[in-house]
Amino acid sequence: MLRETASILIVGAGPTGLTAALELARRGVHPRIIDKKDGPTPLSKAVGISAHSLDVLEASGVSGKLLAKGLKVRHAHFHTETRELVTIDFSLLPHRYNFLLSLPQRDTERIMAEMLATFGIEVEWRTQLVGLTQQADKVEARITRGGEEERHSFDIAFGADGADSSVRKAVGIEFEGYTHRRQWSITDAEIASWPYEPGAAQAFLNRSGDIGFIIPIGDNRFRAVSNTPDALAHVPGNYRVSQVLRTDRFHIPAKQASRYQTARVFLGGDAAHVHSPLGARGMNLGIEDAASFARRFGDGTLAGYTDERRPVGHRWIELSERILSTAQSTNSFVQTFRNLVMWTIGTVPVLQRPLLERVAGLKE
Repeated sequence: MLRETASILIVGAGPTGLTAALELARRGVHPRIIDKKDGPTPLSKAVGISAHSLDVLEASGVSGKLLAKGLKVRHAHFHTETRELVTIDFSLLPHRYNFLLSLPQRDTERIMAEMLATFGIEVEWRTQLVGLTQQADKVEARITRGGEEERHSFDIAFGADGADSSVRKAVGIEFEGYTHRRQWSITDAEIASWPYEPGAAQAFLNRSGDIGFIIPIGDNRFRAVSNTPDALAHVPGNYRVSQVLRTDRFHIPAKQASRYQTARVFLGGDAAHVHSPLGARGMNLGIEDAASFARRFGDGTLAGYTDERRPVGHRWIELSERILSTAQSTNSFVQTFRNLVMWTIGTVPVLQRPLLERVAGLKE
């Protein structure tokens, strides 16, 4: 097939699908991208954009706009009970983007969709995939829009439609794993008189196994996440909540697609892997999946997509599960060992680099 004239359907216009569309577009390919939502997600969802994601999105012109809008988080402070245990310093990262960029996902999606439009590609919102079948030389898609069903043929389909992926289900790829029973909570809020370092993330670990994290997402705006019913209740300090903007509860899954591709259908992002938010890698792994898909399409090496991307997802699921287990542990020996390791990392800056490089997506 001629790369420039190939027809590609991208299902899902979150960061993964939008990255795939942008990376294809700058290579001269004009994909069709659909999403059943009304527009960019109204919720913050993921907020941390890694150095490697900024590298990936730089060529399409997106990174400059993300940097202009987001907050550069340079420090993450970890506390245990009433004392600070360690400060992770992103400025130690040997990279020009030596920070974690904090930006609500809705803003990330809006910027990416606007940039995609400059390539002449508009996201087709309120457009849903309802059926997908593979033929020897094409993919047949049934799509509904405005109550009307359409049938179209494509050379390739890329599923970036989330953990409940219609694309993945349509081609019969298993989603293997489990979902944790413990319920987590999330709160976005405006907070006045913030008592901690401005622009830094904070994490709080307790002997009870309860944990809380909070990161700035705008001027006096914060995102709190906890493994308890009330995220803000586990962010101690003398501050005042001016307004609660959003609350939600969720369970953490740890699942992965048994493979990321069939003959003409490919998966990326949450359609391929889901895991704990600890480490801020979920959205970034999806961006990396999409970039790999577009690059391999351009190179004619799509056959190796699963072999490249699935091991990366598997390694991070395993690591995030270990981090989650250690952070939530109520075992006094585990807590003592964890705190000693974290304190050592904090006092020996050279030990922070491997950790920072993994969070930044520069080393898997």
